[in-house]
Amino acid sequence: MKKLLLAVAALSLMAAGVIPCEAAKNIKNTTITISLGSELETMDPHTNTSALTTTIHRYLFDTLMHRPNGADLVPWAAKEVIHVDPRMLEFRMREGVKFSNGEDVDAQAVQYSLMRPLQPGFKSVLGPLFRVIDRVEVVSKWVVRIHMKSSDPGLLRRLADYGHLVPPKYYSGLSQEDAAIKPVGSGPYRLARWQKGVEMVFEANPDYWKDGAPRVKTVRVVPIKEDGTKVAALLKGEVELINQVPAQYIPKLKSSADTRVEIVRGTRVFHIGFTHGIDSPLKDIRVRKAIAHAIDRNVIVKNVVEGYGIVANQPLHEWTEGYDAKRTWPYDYDPRKSRQLLAQAGFPNGLEIDFITPEGRYTKDKEIAQALAGMLQAAGIRVRHQSVVWNRFVETFNGRNNPGAKPFIYYIGYGNGTGDSDASISAVAACKGAWSGYCNPELDKALDDAASTMDLKKRDTIFRGITQSMANDVSHVMLWQEDSVYGMRKNVVWNVRNDDRVYAWELDRR
Repeated sequence: MKKLLLAVAALSLMAAGVIPCEAAKNIKNTTITISLGSELETMDPHTNTSALTTTIHRYLFDTLMHRPNGADLVPWAAKEVIHVDPRMLEFRMREGVKFSNGEDVDAQAVQYSLMRPLQPGFKSVLGPLFRVIDRVEVVSKWVVRIHMKSSDPGLLRRLADYGHLVPPKYYSGLSQEDAAIKPVGSGPYRLARWQKGVEMVFEANPDYWKDGAPRVKTVRVVPIKEDGTKVAALLKGEVELINQVPAQYIPKLKSSADTRVEIVRGTRVFHIGFTHGIDSPLKDIRVRKAIAHAIDRNVIVKNVVEGYGIVANQPLHEWTEGYDAKRTWPYDYDPRKSRQLLAQAGFPNGLEIDFITPEGRYTKDKEIAQALAGMLQAAGIRVRHQSVVWNRFVETFNGRNNPGAKPFIYYIGYGNGTGDSDASISAVAACKGAWSGYCNPELDKALDDAASTMDLKKRDTIFRGITQSMANDVSHVMLWQEDSVYGMRKNVVWNVRNDDRVYAWELDRR
């Protein structure tokens, strides 16, 4: 049996085993308060894939893999991963690590955690991400194997963001409703308090296996929807780190003696989506093309977000397979062409449609939505715009397949911090994608073909073909890719990531 070790060199940076006493000694008796905008939806790690929940879940739950800088990939809860063959991965766990309720973080826990979201009747959106998993085998107490239906080079990357480990005995006795509010994990923090709409308080896990993590004893996460309020709280020192800082506030934060701004090119790509599954004018490609031609994407980037981002011509970012830097968007801004297409589709006087957008979730989401609504209106597409808080947006979006659901278009961004193209396309465009209003069986088949292909050039070609077919069918209207702009107090120590993740255990304070 040929064993191929992953990222052996990177392992030297990690703890070799469980050293709770040393870890506890390195925790500073201090508190850091951060705001990531919206309110968290759930603390059940197997039901949601939004960047916010995926980020916060890692405070409490470990994953088998990890990306320490947003790019490299190393074993995490597992001390070693071995490619037994193209369809089998073996993980060797860190002996002696425990969940906060005393259960072992062992092979049995891995098996339960990976198969839980795949159980019949379990309400989860992780199915497409783990569809390649055939079974999980417990080899011994500390050794577990994932058997795949076909080879899938992207699975390891997805296991850095999903498949959070939970204690089997505890979770098997919980309803999904209780699991959403009573989490137990093995991560660097434990949830001490959650007062919805006010704060989440995380206390350091003194028994955490990784030496030197976490560095700070207490982390407060407070939801602040309004940009101006969030920036004011940072300037006053009420919070010490915020994300998605709008351009107009950057000079003020830079000029303050107490704050600084960090900017990196982000992974989040924004688009307009359609409820393709509901019988409506949106099923006519001419209507979708009319909407695409109505949008001046340059105005969004240059004027609304003031240059802190770039126009997006595809759903993938530059750190993923299938990304084509030369790809062009086939639908230029042309409101007159929009009206012509609407007339050809049987709507010479235009049409009306609901437009659902989140508020307080993304950079300038309210202003961008207003700009988009105005552009659509000018092209003969009269939108009934609803700007709602994130939880309400998710509720409306998740009801798109309910009987009697009304058709709508929506504005959303997907970050794909995993760097796995399958994860990105599956989420926004697969028939069962967590954030997809689109369904094309041929696209789903192409995703399966890419997942089972080990030849990287062939995989790249398949993903390029998928994004081209999405553009041809106007599955979405691609808009822009953001720069990640963070504001923080000058005494906060953090190496900024490009994957939209703010991991609390990486934070420190001078």
